[in-house]
Amino acid sequence: MSDYDAQRQEADTSAAAGGTTIAIAERDDERDAQPDARDGENGPPPAAAHHLELPAIRLLSPSSLPRDDAEALPERLRWLLAAGPLDEVLADLPPDTEERIIRAADELAERAYPLRSVTTRQGSRAIDHAARTRHHRALLAVYQQHMRLPHQGMAVNQFHPLPCRVMAILERAWERDMLARARARHDLTLAALPSEPDAFVDWYRGAAFSHPLYEHDLYSYLASDADREAIEWFLHMEAAGEAAFDDLLAIAQVGTRGEVKLEMAQNFWDEMGNGKSHKVHTHMFHRLAHELAIEAPAAHELPWQVLAGVNVMLWSAIPRRNAFRAQGALGAVELLAPQRCTRLVHGAVRVGIEKRTMLYYGAHAIIDVGHAEGWLAHVVRPQVAELPDSRLGIAEGLLVRADASLDYFDWCLSEMRRRSADSRRSTLT
Repeated sequence: MSDYDAQRQEADTSAAAGGTTIAIAERDDERDAQPDARDGENGPPPAAAHHLELPAIRLLSPSSLPRDDAEALPERLRWLLAAGPLDEVLADLPPDTEERIIRAADELAERAYPLRSVTTRQGSRAIDHAARTRHHRALLAVYQQHMRLPHQGMAVNQFHPLPCRVMAILERAWERDMLARARARHDLTLAALPSEPDAFVDWYRGAAFSHPLYEHDLYSYLASDADREAIEWFLHMEAAGEAAFDDLLAIAQVGTRGEVKLEMAQNFWDEMGNGKSHKVHTHMFHRLAHELAIEAPAAHELPWQVLAGVNVMLWSAIPRRNAFRAQGALGAVELLAPQRCTRLVHGAVRVGIEKRTMLYYGAHAIIDVGHAEGWLAHVVRPQVAELPDSRLGIAEGLLVRADASLDYFDWCLSEMRRRSADSRRSTLT
């Protein structure tokens, strides 16, 4: 065991003896645990108690961490950020701790997103999938500071230089890859993108509908071929991907004015069920999870394809430099969701899941059509009319969100087919 881990273990032991909440365990920290969809014997828990939380990063005992700093970065970072005021925590650790964390972030970013390569599709053999998964777990650990309330133990270090620097390192490598991939499909320059607002709206719609995500093979598989086990597995994955959308909308409104803010506010109010608790969208998803006994996965259960879909929305919303990218990414969600939601409802009903259980997806299959048109007419168009250069960020946000969803759906479809084939083989033997 290194001096770093030995001293950290000593700090953990003394903290536990002092009755603090820094409990190192082989499971997710209780403060970050997802609400149990099965709580309550006589019905689902009260709707107002539920929110779709981001996937939790687990706290591990020092002896169970990998010896490689880059491999251990997500859990080490999560521990540091939850252990209390970071300057005080670091004072009790070896003096090279910050340097090791930064070096680990550099190494992990290079393994996950090598400088001289660009992602094409998620199944490429050139991808170091393990490194990419750790990269996104580490980045999620940093992003969670910006999305939590103080009592959850992470907000105290929100703007500490160490996590800010780690976030910059991890984002830089990933952002370079995302934008290079998007630019391989479209000429994303101000000179090439239509400058007239209505023409840009047409470009945005056309780029979304011509993207491989729009008619993904996953949709027909869910509608026609997937069995109930596969659909429930997919919903288990969706519990991570659907997290925090209402919070993302709230953040995206910051700094906007006039028609843009009004449309975002209306969209947010729809997410809030227009003031009716039982119609709040996250509450509707929790009712679905309760009825199907589906639990949201923790981060260590998820591959990078799922985590990147979560992180791309946080990347677009949290740093203010990405505010226009957030408008593009959120618009992509609204524009591209109805196809998936419609087919998923059809598939669920086909395998015997009651239609009312799928109300969350049934509602989005309908209302997101209106949301999409409203977003184009009252967010994208007026934003470009007021600030013509915003169209570059809006276009980038659309495409990086679509590419992240493409990777997620590619992986889900491949995994469901693999699981189905394994099931058939086990039945035959």
